[in-house]
Amino acid sequence: MSYIGVINNNWKTDLYPYVGKAFEVAYANRLNKLSPIVGEVTTPNVSYELTGAGGYGEPQEYDGEHLNEGSLKRAFKTTIVPVEYDLAARIGYKEAKIDKMGETRKVGRRLGDGMGLKVYLECLRMFGGAFDAAKTGGDGVCWANAAHPVASSASNHPARTHTPDADAGTYSNLVNDELSVAAITKAQGMASRFVTPDGMPFLCDMDTLLVSPELEAEAKKICGEDAKLYPDQAEHVNPCRDLQYIVIGGGNDGFTAKQWAVCDRTLMKEIVNIIYITKPTVVHNKMDNPLVTQFVSYADFACGWGDARQIIFSTGAGA
Repeated sequence: MSYIGVINNNWKTDLYPYVGKAFEVAYANRLNKLSPIVGEVTTPNVSYELTGAGGYGEPQEYDGEHLNEGSLKRAFKTTIVPVEYDLAARIGYKEAKIDKMGETRKVGRRLGDGMGLKVYLECLRMFGGAFDAAKTGGDGVCWANAAHPVASSASNHPARTHTPDADAGTYSNLVNDELSVAAITKAQGMASRFVTPDGMPFLCDMDTLLVSPELEAEAKKICGEDAKLYPDQAEHVNPCRDLQYIVIGGGNDGFTAKQWAVCDRTLMKEIVNIIYITKPTVVHNKMDNPLVTQFVSYADFACGWGDARQIIFSTGAGA
């Protein structure tokens, strides 16, 4: 008596839980590094607007009769348009049958690593592009700039065009100092003088140091576990010892060798975001071929910034 073997397509469905779980873990691990300073927003819309704070200015003394009418000073808006990305991998029936768990975990991890790295790289490119005059935000200048407009013109707001309000002036979030304790405290002092679009003090706490991979060793000296004193100056207390640092760089992306920044991590998460229409996910494409199945990693996202007051950049070039 002879028997005819039957290959059931259920083997494809059985793979999915292993691939999906490995994908989620790998993706999350890639983005944990930047999560303290980059927030996430999920939107159903084709675009998303990031904006800084606005207001009506300082309240005036009431004379008992006449109300003080305020004039709304608006921040700039930056429109972020997410982009679709995908990466696919195939698994054959024989591969799955010989080492089902091992193969699926590898596929899930690799797809998750790939999509996690894609989001991570786009964030690094955002920081690295801060000094690029061609990569402008809603205020019309690049993120690291010596002449950011403080406020937009109210008359242009309904049309969603954002002409700078010349009367409000400009501010700089760009220095050229090499990384040092003195340079960090200088930047922190600059930030304490920033104002909001309506002229009120911009309250921030520059508590996080961002450095290139080449500057990580120096960052450890300045704000590492043993940084209670100035580097190489044992008689002086180090005012930056409580800062935390994050390395912004990998491969060819992120900060170049001498670049660094100091920022308010709480405000960064509010103002600097990854905008998702679809967060990274893995999709199972069963395919018509009974001996082959396919898994596709997919995401629809972009990243951007809505204000520049919460971060001060340095080229590190020196005087």
